[in-house]
Amino acid sequence: MDTTQLKLHYDNLLKDEDFDRLDLGLKNPNIFQILRITKNEIRHSNFLSWLLDPNESHKLGDIFLKRFLREVFSSEKFDQIDQIDVEGMDLSKVEIEREWKNIDILIKLENVVVCIENKVLSKEHSNQLKRYKEIIENQFPNHDKTFVYLTPEGYDSENESETYEPISYEFIVESLERIVSVYGESLNEQVKNYLKDYITIIKRNLMGTDKLTELSKKIYQNHKELFDFINEHKPDLSDEMGDVLKNVIKSRGLIVGSSSKKRVRFTTKEISELTYINKNSNGWKNGESFLFEFILYEEKNKLIFKVVISPSDKIYDVQRLKNILMDIDGFTEPRGKKWLVTYRKNYTYDYSSISDKTTEEITEEMNKIFDKVIPVINKVEDKFLTNKKELRELKEV
Repeated sequence: MDTTQLKLHYDNLLKDEDFDRLDLGLKNPNIFQILRITKNEIRHSNFLSWLLDPNESHKLGDIFLKRFLREVFSSEKFDQIDQIDVEGMDLSKVEIEREWKNIDILIKLENVVVCIENKVLSKEHSNQLKRYKEIIENQFPNHDKTFVYLTPEGYDSENESETYEPISYEFIVESLERIVSVYGESLNEQVKNYLKDYITIIKRNLMGTDKLTELSKKIYQNHKELFDFINEHKPDLSDEMGDVLKNVIKSRGLIVGSSSKKRVRFTTKEISELTYINKNSNGWKNGESFLFEFILYEEKNKLIFKVVISPSDKIYDVQRLKNILMDIDGFTEPRGKKWLVTYRKNYTYDYSSISDKTTEEITEEMNKIFDKVIPVINKVEDKFLTNKKELRELKEV
């Protein structure tokens, strides 16, 4: 698509009344969108815990909690208590726990515990549902127990479907809409707005049933070529993460080295002064013989940190540098023969949550990971300085 065609498609979009309606709808303030937490699993669990707690500031009492428990106890997987029994329960002393032993939400009644695993975008992993079940059984041997798998679509658990009752966010929406409709006039105005905003973002961002979602689909079909072109050239997660990482590196007084889209490399000032720059090699574009490296591995939700010696031209003795680094505690013999990785550490990172976070939040997370690798960086720098004379001789060959 050339510039003339792009402008023509854009003009047609601006003339589309549906585009104006969508623009107007998206500009309506929504507290969850303002805070960029529309798909953040932790934030959803926080808000649901707040709603479930009858003693919280929403002043709903146990209205939402009762509706939720009735849905849970109607399951054939839990026959100790009937949903009718919920009406006679004293729920004033219920305890709602968040992240108790990594369980998203735990409802503790006098003789019953309800374990809730909330999945917004992520999938089951590491046998977590089985582990949570074992934890509950061990910690509450005398309680009746029930387990809930909460997802946007209400899908069954892949591995624990016989134990976990699937509940969808559609049920959450229906319950909250009923509460707003029946109790709306008696609700605190701010709380009512929170509930309406929450209903909207569930429909729009998790279920795809919001009016604006339908309008978006219509606009896309009418201007498909333009939006496909924009989507093809939009910045991806690696771009944003890479930029944040580079800024964190610079803020710590470090030097950004040869980098690519998914690999951010850097060094320290002291190490750079002792690092040989290759004249002719198949290494990095700026010729560095040594760098620290972060790999953005979105597919596996990993951020990988490495200490790497690059391929070098024939006049530089790579083995001498490798032997110096191998003397550091925790460093291992490189597996490869070309790129010599003497240290590697994997960190878990949920890339799917980036779109719901501010740059400041991502920066804070990157700084926390960086704090963990600083001791390694310091060890390497100390080793370079300890062998300063030898490395300078190597550099100046």
